[in-house]
Amino acid sequence: MNHLISRKQGTFVWIFIYFAMIILCSRLEASDSASVRGQFSDPPRGYSSAPLWVWNDMLTDEEIVGTMQDLAGQQVKQVFVHPRPGLMTPYLSPEWFRLWKVALKEAERLDMNVWIYDENSYPSGFAGGFVPEAMPESRGKGLTIKEQDSAGQVDDNFVASFRPIQSGYENVSKEVKTGKQLPKGKYLVATIQYAGTSGWYGGKFYVNLMTPGVTEKFLDITLGAYSREIGEYFGKRVPGSFTDEPHIAPAGGLPWTDDLPDVFQKRWGYDLI
Repeated sequence: MNHLISRKQGTFVWIFIYFAMIILCSRLEASDSASVRGQFSDPPRGYSSAPLWVWNDMLTDEEIVGTMQDLAGQQVKQVFVHPRPGLMTPYLSPEWFRLWKVALKEAERLDMNVWIYDENSYPSGFAGGFVPEAMPESRGKGLTIKEQDSAGQVDDNFVASFRPIQSGYENVSKEVKTGKQLPKGKYLVATIQYAGTSGWYGGKFYVNLMTPGVTEKFLDITLGAYSREIGEYFGKRVPGSFTDEPHIAPAGGLPWTDDLPDVFQKRWGYDLI
């Protein structure tokens, strides 16, 4: 079912992005302040309300045209097409873009804008599961630090281990890595954890935005597809794209990527660990 939604989360970011893009994409044609004031009752489409227009379920031409007519009748002159879980029309498929073209044809008739929402769900970055499918190495990572009664054990996820002492903490990571048996007691153990799979992410996982190439792959899959299919409308009926809450701690804990310690050492001159 098509419906409009609003979310409190990210509202201020959304407002900032929205107005920044509007300023770049359109301007009021008025010669003085009185003329500007007079347009508040019926602003041009670039200054109209722009709700998130949820596309889910199995969409039809009639639903799209009818919804746009309903919105235009309420003086809503632009929308963000927002894919959401429940979507049965395959995201970025030929049918997806055929329906987009139906919307754009109606937008021409009604003098409306149709904005791109760059993700199937949110946060932006995984392209409805297509990015993790193309880049399995992009799986999101996080650093967790837990108190436990042993120093931990070395595996691919081990980062460091610390033992509280009177003046702070003693780094016992080297001992752990060499297999030395340390006595039971209080330790802080840092390990890497991975983002889990979810239907929210198209049955895949959210990505690590700090992994080289992930952003480029995301932009190519999403905006690249839109550019190929409806690029002729860019800057016209399609003023721009919405990006929603890119996330740098997708697995919980602290943001982490494998080369972070080396990059930190080079930039700041001391050991992050």
